[in-house]
Amino acid sequence: MDREKIKIFIQTAEADLAQARGSLLILAQSGDVSDLGPTRGAVARLKDSAFENEQHAISLRAAECEGALEQLSTSNEAYKVLDMIAGLEASLLDIPLHSDEFLSDVSDFVDASFDEILPQANSSDEIFSEFEIDEETLEVFKSEADELLANIENGLRTLTLSPADQNALWEIRRSSHTLKGAAGIVGLVAASETAHRMEDLLDKLVELKRAAPPEILCFLETSARKINSIVEAKAFDNDDDLEPQYLAAMNSFCSVGESSQPPDTQNSTAESATGERPIHKPIVRVSLERLDELIELSHEMMNNRESTAEVITCLLDGSSNEKETIAQLEKLFENAYRLNGELHEKLQSIRMVKFGTLETRLSRAVNMTCTDVGKKAVFELENGDVEIDTLVIDAIVEPLLHLLKNAVVHGIETPETRRLIGKNERGTVRIKVETADGYLQISVADDGAGVSVKKLKDKAIANAIIDAEKAGSMSDEETFSLMFDRGLSTADSIDLNAGRGVGMSIVKESVESNGGQVVVESELQRGTKFTLLLPIDNMLPKAEPTLFAQPALNEEIPTILVIDDSASMRLHNQKLVESAGFRCITANNGAEALELLLNGDFEPDLILSDVEMPQIDGWAFLKYLKTDDNLGHIPVVLVTSLASDEHRMRSLDLGATDYIVKPLTSDALINITEKHLTAVIA
Repeated sequence: MDREKIKIFIQTAEADLAQARGSLLILAQSGDVSDLGPTRGAVARLKDSAFENEQHAISLRAAECEGALEQLSTSNEAYKVLDMIAGLEASLLDIPLHSDEFLSDVSDFVDASFDEILPQANSSDEIFSEFEIDEETLEVFKSEADELLANIENGLRTLTLSPADQNALWEIRRSSHTLKGAAGIVGLVAASETAHRMEDLLDKLVELKRAAPPEILCFLETSARKINSIVEAKAFDNDDDLEPQYLAAMNSFCSVGESSQPPDTQNSTAESATGERPIHKPIVRVSLERLDELIELSHEMMNNRESTAEVITCLLDGSSNEKETIAQLEKLFENAYRLNGELHEKLQSIRMVKFGTLETRLSRAVNMTCTDVGKKAVFELENGDVEIDTLVIDAIVEPLLHLLKNAVVHGIETPETRRLIGKNERGTVRIKVETADGYLQISVADDGAGVSVKKLKDKAIANAIIDAEKAGSMSDEETFSLMFDRGLSTADSIDLNAGRGVGMSIVKESVESNGGQVVVESELQRGTKFTLLLPIDNMLPKAEPTLFAQPALNEEIPTILVIDDSASMRLHNQKLVESAGFRCITANNGAEALELLLNGDFEPDLILSDVEMPQIDGWAFLKYLKTDDNLGHIPVVLVTSLASDEHRMRSLDLGATDYIVKPLTSDALINITEKHLTAVIA
């Protein structure tokens, strides 16, 4: 008997049985028997694995348990299946592990087992840590609140002129939601509660598809002034008037009938709003040491410039040896080049801050949310010493706060439920930060209940986001993306922390607006992980890039056509191509690319194309290209976020030369060009 193989079988079986037991315990408690798929899957895996490892008795027991699950229709029957699960766990202990090699680890196993079942010290006495709000956090909040309040004010001006403007309504709703959470984190409870009331009314308007009546507009305007007073630490004269205005706003839902005019989303454009969106300016703190370095460098540059001027003067008036003077100038110019490089590096370093500077703010968000919803969780940060540009930090704070709250509200189970299924009553929410190949990767993971694919589909169907036919054909990855749909929420109740779909849509929109993407992984009983992938360079200020529309200079340099509807991704890929020594031409979508190609001004040696694009997507572009006698020979590599085998096979069937899952890296580009540009380069 192969020891390692049996050990792996036992470990896998124990994990599957633990998942099945946890699901059944929750089922027995809640009475919800609608989603037994994961439990059936765990038992089926055990049955097949036991058969493969010649554990036939266990395989037969698992088959019996599988049959019982098929017949399960009430919560009371769950206890019968739980007994069968217990029998399967006992069967694992009967596997003959009595030889010396199997017994060698028994002592360690027993010690570890006792460690697991011993009660955690002071578990009932643990309390959440209290945090002092530092000056930097308050400054960041103040800047964020100013921007959000300006957005609300602009939206209200638009609603006053056009009460049915859904874009303005959504912008006020989004800003109120964000302001609610931000104010809560810094301890401004009154501001948070006021923003919460604003959000409640706006949710009701969206739900009933009504134009905003005067009573609601009045309440929203007064509420915005109140929040501004709290942020500015000024007295608010209308405090007594806010409650009657809220009641009047609520009564307006009863007095106003269904809107006879449907919301006009066609004409609700950004131009309808008066006033400009304020530019948020993040705060950068510079140490005296770094300032001293810059001052010293500045003095060196001034001295070098003065010396250069003196040498040039001597050269012009003929008072020095020409050869020696030119040599001096060369040395001074080299020194100037070095000093400019150092200056650039030091200026960049000033903008860099450790990600760990956010730890207090992020941890406080987890703790405050736990307190509000009656749950227990600890926050952990991995790689907090990673330094990131201040602008990047500023862009990701809001999405991260939403994800942390979401992890507590939707992910972490109640202490009672966690104890019931054998978990530590205190959950864990962890952020991990990594940088590689010009990308910032941040994962937000929890060890909570995970996401039920079936329930997510059912919720989306109930909200008319998808139909039953579409749900049946969706993969788990596609189903998880439903969480980002506006208005979809999997929370059982609406409260101050539940995102109601608003928060998750903000995460996706914010990340994608910076050229990034969000990846979701989830497993029932084991937790959920959101990974944000952001191109760092694309999030920083830069000069307008020069895009080559015509072949130029050295005609022997291979030309690569990059097609992507995302400006950030397009620029990222262009930089990789040009850094590798190739000429790059870009197109926004398949239609623009075909127009460039059919004009006949140039013929690329290789095409890198996205798949999901407006007008003509990557598949349609590929299909057309491969049927053209003049262009069909050009190799086309699809670069896309669609990672399934089905999408890959479809692309290759249409004639794709290769298939790369985003993001494109320098190593991947080298491999592609070595395979498909060999003849051109040679």
